[in-house]
Amino acid sequence: MATRTLINLLAVLLLLSLPEVALAADPAVNKQGIDSLNSPSATSSLKGQVLKIEPDALILGTDGGGQVRLKINKDTKMERALKVGDKVEAEVGADHQLVALKSVE
Repeated sequence: MATRTLINLLAVLLLLSLPEVALAADPAVNKQGIDSLNSPSATSSLKGQVLKIEPDALILGTDGGGQVRLKINKDTKMERALKVGDKVEAEVGADHQLVALKSVE
């Protein structure tokens, strides 16, 4: 009977530790438990070609062959007016917000 109780106790302890293991294994979560992919200050750079221009977004064909829709707002910095076919480098913030855009030749 004592062996069965010990096994049950170990099983409960193992189950309680699983969320910690899953959290530690997730590369999107840093050591403070903050989701670094959705951090408002995190930005990344993306190169590609302008495929479509919408009033509040830009569709960019990436160098890898994919497409991404980047949101544009009044704070988006652009060197000049864009046209379809322009090759650009985009600085992208959280939630696909376009922070800055510059032409690339």
